[in-house]
Amino acid sequence: MPSATSESGIARRLRGESVERPRDELPVRLPIALRTVQHSWISNGNFEPSWSKRLVMAKWLIRGQAEMGVGGRWVTMKPGQVAIYLPSIRHQFRALAESNEFCWFTMDGPLAESCILSLGLEPGVYGNCPAPIDRILELMQSFKDASLAGRRTSSLLGLRIFYDIANSIRSPLVPTEVQQAQQIIQQEFGNMNLSTASIAEQLNYHRGSLSRLFHKHTGMTVIDYLTEIRLQEAKSLLQNTNDKISEIARKCGFREATYFCRWLRKHTGHAPRELRQPFDIN
Repeated sequence: MPSATSESGIARRLRGESVERPRDELPVRLPIALRTVQHSWISNGNFEPSWSKRLVMAKWLIRGQAEMGVGGRWVTMKPGQVAIYLPSIRHQFRALAESNEFCWFTMDGPLAESCILSLGLEPGVYGNCPAPIDRILELMQSFKDASLAGRRTSSLLGLRIFYDIANSIRSPLVPTEVQQAQQIIQQEFGNMNLSTASIAEQLNYHRGSLSRLFHKHTGMTVIDYLTEIRLQEAKSLLQNTNDKISEIARKCGFREATYFCRWLRKHTGHAPRELRQPFDIN
């Protein structure tokens, strides 16, 4: 039987293995790159928020019990199930048993989220997908080669696992209109006139109906999703290019750099120049 969460409320790593690409090492010349791999036993409690807002993740429960909260709704997770996490949709995670065995890996890069979405994977918990322990260990071994070729190899190994997940589970049926709206946002977020109304017009769909449908199946509004995509792009451009702030603002769909700076501070708590530091401040 699961126990109540620990007094501290924060889950602790009891034992296990964990490897991670240095946080100041950006995924240069890699559209999607392996970031972390872990196989650990975790105490009961809440998982702390990820230090990065750009990670995609696959997490398996091997023994114990856990819950994943997506868009404010909690879903029970049992052994043999996998949880998918994407950065643009808010999620929470907590372990319920005294000792819970997990394994997971994360990937980042400018195309990480769009790649996972294109596989039909949405945030949530899925059955019929046992933990691939041997392949998790293979991912850990791949970190030994820090060359560009090695990073490409490790990233390919991670992508293959995501492909296998997509082939082994039945993703929830997301209406075509929602998928198309997400694709429009991912492709046209730099359009200064992009809005719920303009997206609905492209889809020949009622604006209010699209808003309700989108929120029902993603847990967020169309504008919130657009905001998250623009934030990801802004952070990526700030950290991976020498573009001027005004140029980055334009690429992210803003006419004025001053408004872009205020918008970025509102959503991240930091000015553009602060986000140009090598570490992901969030």
